[in-house]
Amino acid sequence: MPRSAFPLVAAAALAAGGCGSASTTTGHSPALTPEQARGKTLFVASCGACHELADAGAKGIVGKNLDTTRPSAALVLETLAVPPKNMPADLLRGADARAVAAYVAAVAGR
Repeated sequence: MPRSAFPLVAAAALAAGGCGSASTTTGHSPALTPEQARGKTLFVASCGACHELADAGAKGIVGKNLDTTRPSAALVLETLAVPPKNMPADLLRGADARAVAAYVAAVAGR
């Protein structure tokens, strides 16, 4: 490789690699905190079959489209604590519920 090409190749590599920034998501998703990343894993396993949420790759059609409704963390927690009739009771509790709520609030509709 010619010496003059090295700076261009190095600059391209840094841009493509995000300059070494740590991100727990891919694509255009916002960077997630460790709690939100855990919430994403729990969401995919427990909620994604029914709810649509683009960041999670979930295309459920039974529950609400969370990208459209963009619920707050408080609303997600309330819904998990007292679910509607068509949602399983005791699906997620405690720290798991808080992690999912934090994740959904951070990514829904973004």
